[in-house]
Amino acid sequence: VTLLTNTQGMTLYYFQPDTATTVACTGGCASTWPPYLSTGTSGSTGTLPGKLTMQANANGHQLCYNGHPLYTYSGDTSPGQTTGEGIGNKWFVATSDLAANKGSTGSGYGY
Repeated sequence: VTLLTNTQGMTLYYFQPDTATTVACTGGCASTWPPYLSTGTSGSTGTLPGKLTMQANANGHQLCYNGHPLYTYSGDTSPGQTTGEGIGNKWFVATSDLAANKGSTGSGYGY
């Protein structure tokens, strides 16, 4: 199992209340948990088994893994830190074996 990170090596997280079509973390929440936004270049999952997609939402064009919008955590100050794990029992480190978001519609996720 691999921890997902951005290009700077910062750990990526997912927020349980998010669905594959709607983000629950916006505004002040997104200040603490900055959304991982697309820079306009196509992403690659390399050898990861999941699907990397982009979702246009209130945060911008946010990258998603298996339907989960991805975030970094402002409390992580150096690459590899996972200090956001388990916060509020809703924030978790995104890993390569992350199951498809249960809130997904089923289209495009291999159902």
